[in-house]
Amino acid sequence: MELLRLLWELGVRTRSSCQDYGALLASSAPGLLVGDPRWVDFYTGRVWVEMDAAHAEDLAGWLSRDGELRLAMSQWGMAESWVWTRPILPDLVGGRGRTADSAHVFFPRHHRQRVLNVLHREKTPNPGARSGGAGNEVPSRNRHYR
Repeated sequence: MELLRLLWELGVRTRSSCQDYGALLASSAPGLLVGDPRWVDFYTGRVWVEMDAAHAEDLAGWLSRDGELRLAMSQWGMAESWVWTRPILPDLVGGRGRTADSAHVFFPRHHRQRVLNVLHREKTPNPGARSGGAGNEVPSRNRHYR
């Protein structure tokens, strides 16, 4: 999938993904919460990518450069809305919970091409930067590798 390849080339480590998360939920065992038709309906047609939380923050920064994506990432409960989650995990023996190291990004599949366009631009070196040979490239100011 081109999306994952571009993310990997930008240094983003992904953990899981699906081109239609609703279809994945619909195929789960009956009686499980994830098989609930309300969840299936909401997530049908949405791409899902799980990645390191710090990389999700980088991705949000890159994608916010596109006005349409920035608006979709900022709204809740609409067909165009994106969902970004970072789970809180309970301690197995009743201690304090902790925030997961990974984040989940869900976005409408019809935004895929806009996402790819932004990532291609992020990957392309700044045309205004002087190329003085190996080691003199100007990195993106928002790229953080962890």
